[in-house]
Amino acid sequence: MCLAGYVFVYATGRATQPIRSDGFSYYVYLPSWWLFHDGTLASVAADCCGGTYPDFTAIIRWPGTDRWVNAHPIGVALMQAPLFLIADALSWWTNLSRDGFTLYYQHAVGLSGLMWTLAGLWVLAAMLVRHFSRRVTMSTLAALLFGTNLYHYATYDSFYSHAYSFFLVAALINLTERWHEAPTRARTLLLGLVAGLIVIVRHTNVLVLALLPLFVVAVDGPRAALRLVSARVRSCVLIAGGALLVVLPQLALYTQATGRPLVSSYGSLGFTFGSPHLYGVLISVQKGVFFWSPLLLLGVAGLFLLRGRLRAFVIPTCLVLIADTYLIASWWDWQFGASYGHRGFIDLFPLLALGLAAFFEWSAASRVRLVSTAIAVSAMTALSIFQMLQYWNAIMPGSDLTWSAYKALFLKI
Repeated sequence: MCLAGYVFVYATGRATQPIRSDGFSYYVYLPSWWLFHDGTLASVAADCCGGTYPDFTAIIRWPGTDRWVNAHPIGVALMQAPLFLIADALSWWTNLSRDGFTLYYQHAVGLSGLMWTLAGLWVLAAMLVRHFSRRVTMSTLAALLFGTNLYHYATYDSFYSHAYSFFLVAALINLTERWHEAPTRARTLLLGLVAGLIVIVRHTNVLVLALLPLFVVAVDGPRAALRLVSARVRSCVLIAGGALLVVLPQLALYTQATGRPLVSSYGSLGFTFGSPHLYGVLISVQKGVFFWSPLLLLGVAGLFLLRGRLRAFVIPTCLVLIADTYLIASWWDWQFGASYGHRGFIDLFPLLALGLAAFFEWSAASRVRLVSTAIAVSAMTALSIFQMLQYWNAIMPGSDLTWSAYKALFLKI
C-alpha cells in the first residue's frame, strides 16, 4: 500500500521530484561526501546552484568563518546511504549523470523514507506481539498507518526526517524493554547506535533518550534502579560511548564550519519559550495534532490501560510527550511549515502505539465497546485518508488554515 501510494503521487505528478524542500538539505551531505569528496558542501553549491544555496535549503554561511552550515544534521543522510549507493551504481551503469540529483538518486531519497517507515512498523510489531494478540497488534499498526498522517510521510513527503525518527523511537522502546530483561552485548551496542542516530537525525529528540532511565526507575523503583545501573556499569558506559561515537562526526562538522562543536544550526531562528502555541499544535484547525489525527486520542487514553511490564512506559511516555509538546509549541515556526497535519509529533507515534494497542484490547473485551470502537476508528481513518487526498490534490492548504476555510473545504472533491 505504501509503495502504491508512492508510485501514484509521482506517476500522476501530484508531487514533484522527491529531493525538494527540506529533503534537499537532509540529503545534500551524500553527494557532497561521496561524489565530490567534499565535507564543506561548497562543491555541491557550485555544481547545482551557482555557488550559493537557495534560501529554502536553510544552508547558510556562518558569520565569522564564511563556511556553509546546514540547518539539518547528518543523520537522515546516513540512513539514506544504502539506497544512495545503489542509486549511484545504477546511474553509473545506465550512463546517467552522477551529479547526485538524477532519476535514481531522486527515488533513492523518496523510497528511503518509505523503507524506514515500514521498518518502524516491523519493529513495533515485534514489540507489541509480545504483549498483545496478533489481531490487536495488526489492528494497531493498520490504524496508526492509515488513521494518522504517518502514511502521508511514508509516501508523498517521505523525504522529511520524521519517517526515520519513527523507526528509531520504535527501536529505542523495543530495545529498552529487551535490554532491561537481558543486557546482551548486541542489545547494548544497538541501544548506543540508536541513541546516537536519534540525536543526529533530529537534535531536539535528545529528549526521547530519557525513556531508558525513566523506564528502569518505573520498573524497579529508584533504589533498585541505582543498584541495577551499578551492576551494569560497563553496559551503561558502552551505550553512552556508542552514542557519542555516532554523534562525533556531527560535532566535527560543526567545529569545522563554525569553530564550535555545539551551535544553533538555524542561526538566529529559535524558540519562544515564554509564549508556546499549545492550542495551535494540539487542537487548532491550523495544525492541531488531535484535530487532524483524532485517532491519537485513543492512544493517549490507552496509555492508562496498559498492564504488566508495559505499564512502566506510562509515566516516561507522559513526561516525554509533555516536554516535546512544549518544545514543538515554542518553536518559532510552530506549524513546521507546509504539511498535512502536524508532522512534529510523528516521531513519538511509537509511544502512542502502545496506548492504542491497549485501547483496542480493552475494547475487544466487550461486544458493545468493540463495535463502537470499530465504527469510530473506521470513520476517523476514512476522514484522515480523504483529507490527505485533498492535500495531495492541492485542495487543502499546507499551513495557516482558518476554521471558515476548513468548513468551506470539508469533504470537497
